[in-house]
Amino acid sequence: MRRSFLVLALLYCLLLGGAFYWQLCADLGEHPANPRYYLVFQQDRGPIFDRQGKALAYSEALESGYRRSYASPSLSHVVGYFHERYGMTGLERLYHGELSAGRSLFTTLDLELQKAAEELLGKAAGAVVALHPATGQILALVSAPYVDGGALDEHWPDYRADVRSPFLNRATHGLYPPGSVVKPLVYGAALAESQAEPDQRWPDGGAWQLPGGTIRNYGGRAHGEITLDQALAQSSNVVFAQLAVELGDKLLEYYRLWGLGQEVQFELANLAGLVPEGTSSQYHTAQLGIGQGELLVTPLQMAQVACALANGGVLLRPYLVHEVRGGLRMRQITRPQVLGQALPPALAEKIKGAMVLAAQEGTARTELSGEFAYGGKTGTAQMGSGPDHAWFIGFAPPEAPQVAVAVVIEHGGTGAQAAAPLGVELMRRAVQRSE
Repeated sequence: MRRSFLVLALLYCLLLGGAFYWQLCADLGEHPANPRYYLVFQQDRGPIFDRQGKALAYSEALESGYRRSYASPSLSHVVGYFHERYGMTGLERLYHGELSAGRSLFTTLDLELQKAAEELLGKAAGAVVALHPATGQILALVSAPYVDGGALDEHWPDYRADVRSPFLNRATHGLYPPGSVVKPLVYGAALAESQAEPDQRWPDGGAWQLPGGTIRNYGGRAHGEITLDQALAQSSNVVFAQLAVELGDKLLEYYRLWGLGQEVQFELANLAGLVPEGTSSQYHTAQLGIGQGELLVTPLQMAQVACALANGGVLLRPYLVHEVRGGLRMRQITRPQVLGQALPPALAEKIKGAMVLAAQEGTARTELSGEFAYGGKTGTAQMGSGPDHAWFIGFAPPEAPQVAVAVVIEHGGTGAQAAAPLGVELMRRAVQRSE
């Protein structure tokens, strides 16, 4: 009797637990075993537009139902895709309820800039993020390689076999050492902590010996005695290593203040990267001050940094969807959101001036420097074995920035050669479109 009672009690608990799961926990609407799940892929669906009202995603009528079409293949990492066999991703998934109800999404993206970034990246692996500095609106977000959301049936086996991981959104989930693109943050921290003055001169003999290792400039170049503006423009590892050692663990606090080491408040999922809890030695601190060591960032984080540098030190929340409209519900409008003041405006202006100097006569100088005004900072993230990653962050025009960008090209070599020309050309096109 006792054994029978225990068996019956166990069965009752299993039934009760199953009922609880299916009634309250399971998402039956999107469960693969639910036939109704597949019906949504046969139905009409709300369109997704760019900031000018150009269609990014729309439903095409077929004899058997509808098929989702996309304006550009690189949108698969932002807009996502919507497919009966392969599911839904990106904004298609995030706003599935609204879109399936026939509502329209109006994004902050500029389709022409998106296509331009896609074209400029070409066959390189990497990411480009462009933002509007005054609002935090995402103008373009490209991760390459990518899948084509309108050709999944034809190419799915190729995508699965591609060792370059086209499903990985490098803009939000790619983790990279930032290299020298963090030097503006080190500069800002040194000014904020009164550890340095812009006109103060620092010795740069091309290398700095510390217990545990030596910090060297790229190519071993010695710059002599230079100011901080010149050190940023020429990307002096020696000077910024000295600044980092002066700051110690406070440097890490400033990195976090700029949003490094934490997820960006953003519609799409993204990774936090890594800022270590503390420093273990002067050499370790020096490495972190030039963007090496275990410091890891995403391109989205560095685009947010570039946006704040362009915007007087104000850290804004990046966002993709400006408005949801249609149906019987009220319009949903997203407003710009300030997350904090990473640096006082006066200090941010000093750093902007140094980045403009870098564009005029430093490592961020390109063929466009004589005709197009911008500020920028390059980075070359050393990878040990294999070519370095190339970085660039920047904004334009300097007096009233209309665009801020972050570019990373995997194993592209130096930031000056690979990333800066791409980033500057994209900014040029963005400024032209805003005029």
